[in-house]
Amino acid sequence: MTVKRKAHHDLAAVQAKFASVENLEMKTGAFRAAQALGFGREEVVMVVQALTRSDFVKSETAHNPPNHRCWHDTYKSRQGEYYLYLKFAGETLVDVVLVSFKEVDNG
Repeated sequence: MTVKRKAHHDLAAVQAKFASVENLEMKTGAFRAAQALGFGREEVVMVVQALTRSDFVKSETAHNPPNHRCWHDTYKSRQGEYYLYLKFAGETLVDVVLVSFKEVDNG
């Protein structure tokens, strides 16, 4: 697994791709986790739109199964009362999907 400290996918391009509920692509687990926190699809779009480059944590290749072409960009962001962890994954911007949306400790 390769790790880097620069986002693989341009955040502005990801935000443009996920600018509306109709374009929001999420894995089922991420959607269920968002719902459990009280976030619907519109709120998830708002969270994605509110991300900044300073929220970026790391980018790493997929490790299960290993895939050196599929990059996972991780962000942590304070949104209201929540400190959220979001992960976008894909080989190219075209296939980027929100694979994780959960609350984490602010640590």
